[in-house]
Amino acid sequence: MKRWRVLIVDDEFRIAMLIKKLIHWDKFSMECVNVVDNGEAALRIIREERPDIVITDIRMPKINGLDLICMARETAKETKFIVVSGYKEFEYAHRALQYGVDDYLLKPINESELNEVLGKIYHELLKKEEQQKERKELQETVSESRQIIKRDFLKNIIEQEEEISAEDSKVSLEGEIYRGIDIKLDYMDFGRSDKKQDKLTVERIISTVEKILKTETEEVLICEKENLHIYCLFNYDCSRSKVIRNRINDILSEIQEYLIGFEQYEVTIGVGTERREFGEIRFSIKEANRAAGNRIKFGTGRLIYADSIPRPDKKREKSPTEECRDQILASIESYSRDNLEQCVNQIYSEFMLREDVDFSDCYEFAEELVSIFFEHIDAQQEDFRQVKKELLGKCQHCSSVMSLKSLLKTSLGSYLDMNREVMEAESTKPIRQAEQYIDSHYNEKIVLEDIAEIVGLNPVYFSVLFKKELGINFSAYLVNVRMEKAKEMICNTNETIAAIGERVGYKDSRYFSQIFMKTVGVKPALYRKLHS
Repeated sequence: MKRWRVLIVDDEFRIAMLIKKLIHWDKFSMECVNVVDNGEAALRIIREERPDIVITDIRMPKINGLDLICMARETAKETKFIVVSGYKEFEYAHRALQYGVDDYLLKPINESELNEVLGKIYHELLKKEEQQKERKELQETVSESRQIIKRDFLKNIIEQEEEISAEDSKVSLEGEIYRGIDIKLDYMDFGRSDKKQDKLTVERIISTVEKILKTETEEVLICEKENLHIYCLFNYDCSRSKVIRNRINDILSEIQEYLIGFEQYEVTIGVGTERREFGEIRFSIKEANRAAGNRIKFGTGRLIYADSIPRPDKKREKSPTEECRDQILASIESYSRDNLEQCVNQIYSEFMLREDVDFSDCYEFAEELVSIFFEHIDAQQEDFRQVKKELLGKCQHCSSVMSLKSLLKTSLGSYLDMNREVMEAESTKPIRQAEQYIDSHYNEKIVLEDIAEIVGLNPVYFSVLFKKELGINFSAYLVNVRMEKAKEMICNTNETIAAIGERVGYKDSRYFSQIFMKTVGVKPALYRKLHS
């Protein structure tokens, strides 16, 4: 809790110490700054330490109480002053109230009167502090609201396709030229990503941009988007164009200097073209994003201007990903990792052979490929939704075509293998159930149709699947299980052959002996002799 600081001034030091003794310090959350016996020392302390309350005698040599108050008011406008006077100076002290003195006390000092005056001032100070706190909170709320409005306005520009008019916006942009930049952070190692550090780094970058641009621009709007894109829109007068270009260089340099200590991020800034019409704002932002996307060709750690990026002569009817769609689906259907990798090579072939293309399309094609893959691999698997999101994030942090291709091949190939294993496990699940049932009920009457019904399959399909998975038909498998159980009992018990036959499902002992002879190669009785 805050403690109010009090200075006591009286040329009679014992009176000053008496005042100190009489004050209820804890009751009013106060503490003594100092006790001095002259106006000169008091003035120095007031100027250096700015006490909240000064209790001063009126009559003092050299600098009296009223002179002290007058001189102190130049620097200590908020300090509360209480003057102490004798009966002879009562009129003098009373007149002093109109010169900014908050209260006065008559000598001899009375404890209750002293603390009553201090109590009144204490409540005034509390009220003023509360008002200042409320005013500060209101200012912060207004400032935060303005930042939210500006951030949301910029997000709408990025996300919406339709044109936004100056009349519709709640943000005033007074400059003649509009320009957008995309500050893109890439992880050097995606596996070392740290959300807490990301937040701190983005906040530092935003404050850096605001600091560098605030003196050169009319308005700066900033928002963060997923995958560590920090978009900035600012506007300025034509005369500042060259200076703004230099300031963008400064932004890159200062961010790079800040990031040196982390060895965690690489930064690239895509710069959109200058636009003179409000309705063209979104084009400069999109150009900035496209320019930042070309770091996959030019490398990170640089400025990339949108006007240096090749523009296609005409929009292609189909993207390479759409052209490969049938091959991609066939690869998924056949679980062919090799064929899927060939599709990736085909999609990115033009980027490996040509220079006159917009390399930001690499990320768009990756997103299309990942979407096609996960739409068709198994729509029922919830786990793949998070896997898909994580993979798309990793794609956005690839800073070369080779690394992007490698990521897609490795990740999609692994997911394809994983899905094949899941599907194979699903297909063998009924057979595992059948094996478990036979192992537990081998002594009962068991027919294929009953087992098929238990595992929920058509008897014909179950029979085919059973032989495919185990390499033996159902009836032969059942006989083998029963004979293995019979062999154990013959060797480990003294039961009769007939009893053992019945225990493994054969009530006819003669038929049991025939089956045993056919399967094992010797009769049950001889098998017991050989293994006894």
